[in-house]
Parts: sequence; structure tokens; C-alpha cells
Amino acid sequence: MTLPDFGIIIACCDHDYLFAKGCCASIRHFLGDVPIALIVDGTFSVEPLERLYGVKVLNHDTVQNSYLRTHSFGWGKTKMIAFWESPWQHFLVLDADTNVWGDILRYANFEQYDVTIDDPECNYPEADIEEYFFNIATIEKHFPSFDWQAHREDYFCTGTFFASRDIFPLEEYQEILAFTEAHPHAFKYGEMGFLNFMFCRAADEGRIRLNKVNFQLLAPDQPLHELQTRFPVTAQGPDPQGEDATVIHWCGPKPWLTNGKAHPDPMTFARKTFLERDRGYRGWQAELWLQAEDNYSLFLKYQKKARKKVRRLLPF
Repeated sequence: MTLPDFGIIIACCDHDYLFAKGCCASIRHFLGDVPIALIVDGTFSVEPLERLYGVKVLNHDTVQNSYLRTHSFGWGKTKMIAFWESPWQHFLVLDADTNVWGDILRYANFEQYDVTIDDPECNYPEADIEEYFFNIATIEKHFPSFDWQAHREDYFCTGTFFASRDIFPLEEYQEILAFTEAHPHAFKYGEMGFLNFMFCRAADEGRIRLNKVNFQLLAPDQPLHELQTRFPVTAQGPDPQGEDATVIHWCGPKPWLTNGKAHPDPMTFARKTFLERDRGYRGWQAELWLQAEDNYSLFLKYQKKARKKVRRLLPF
């Protein structure tokens, strides 16, 4: 399926770049030569993806807007850059820890909708809204016109969505970030809380046309045997059942090479596919390389956590 003025955008940092490579490989496997861009939070090289897959790169040096350069990199903010600096008018956002499975582009409908989000098929109780999205009392106090209860069946995990550039004025995002700085516990899980709020409020006010389709599978929410049954990987590669098409999102335990509890097989196949093209590694060489990548990623992750703790403890 070919979509005009469209591409896929993946946000990544140094410790999830290993999965971003697998994500890109899954796109090429199922969707062919659809354009891809990375929004890179960091200074590490992504040259192999540029060389092999023609990936465009948005980073601290290439983002044009000065406010976005200085305020919108980091966990929970990096992907937001796509709304103003996407290389294409229409795009699909993917978290790095996802894989495409099947022809998910069939869910795009930009003629009728500005945004298509995942349908969670869930009526969230207040406790879950408080845990995953926002503090209800704070939202009621500061945004009294927003009917949060009307959207109990709309709030979704923002690991993937279809959207269009410039649907939000940049000033609205600036106000949201200023609000989150003044009220750090108002919205939860990075952009997930405030982006749900922005989507739902804009839809209520008639500023965007919002659609819902069930096209994201949250791996931690499914029993292992169901993941293995729905997403089989044979020696020849992924083996979708019928017309199945979704985005697999490992939003909890990550699909490390040896993490059998997370059913990493689709991601492992994708990472190995990329590695073979990039370095020619197969078999035991590929296994060793991926294990080394896993170890390095974990090192970077815990190093950042340690630095944050030190900063909080030291008075300077």
C-alpha cells in the first residue's frame, strides 16, 4: 500500500537503539520501501540505518525549531517533535521497542481522519486512569472544561499512532510542558498522559478528526502462549496468520535475546536480519553480537539511573 507524503517515524535513544534497528528491519520485511525517519535523542551514530535503509535523521543538530531543540528531547518528549518537524505531512509513530507485524498501513485513513489511535477496547476505571494517564483532581482543577470521563474508552498507550503534521499549534505544546514542569505529577508516563489529553481535548473542540482502530498489541498484557501462537517465527521468518496485522509493543519486559518470558522471537529475527545485512553475521556470531548489544544497553540504562540518583543526593 502506497500512501502519499507519508513515512514512519521512530524515536530512540542510546539504550533502545538496538531495538530501533529491529523495528526498522520489521518495517522493511512487511512494508517494503516505505520511508523511515529516526528522531535521535543523543549523539551516537545511526549510520548503518542511513546506509542500508535510507533512514532520515532528526537530532539535536537538525531539528529546526529552537524551542523543540532545547525542550523536546528526552524521555516522554522526543517523539513529540514529529508533530512539527516530520519530513512528511502524514506519518506513523513507532516506539523503538516495537515490531511491525503484517500490513498495518491498511489502518491509515488520512482522507477522513487527522489522527488514528489504537483502540484499547477497555473502559478504564479511575484507578487505572490515575496510574497510567493523569491525576484526575489536578485535571479537573486546571482544565475544568475537559470532560475526562467521556474518554474512558479512548485513552491508549502512545507507543504507536497515525497522525498529521501541524495539527497542534506549537504554543499548545509549550503550555503543556510549562504545566508539567509546574505540576510534575499531573500527567503520567512521559508523553502518554498529556498526549492523550491533547488528542481528546482537540477532538472535543473540533480541531482534529480522531479515529480508533485496534492495531497495537501490548506484549505484557498477553499470556506467553498466546504471544507464541499469534506471532510465530519459523526458520524462514515471521509467519502471520491470515490477514493479521498489528504493532507488537514490548512496553514492559524488553525483548532481550534471552528473555523467553517476553516472546522476543519477532524482535530477535528482525535484529538478526539487520545484523546480517550490516555486518554479515549469522549463527553464533550473531548470537554473541546481540547478547553484547543487550548487555551494553542495560549498562547505559542503569548508568543513567545511577547518575540521576547522584544528582538528587548532591546539593550541587
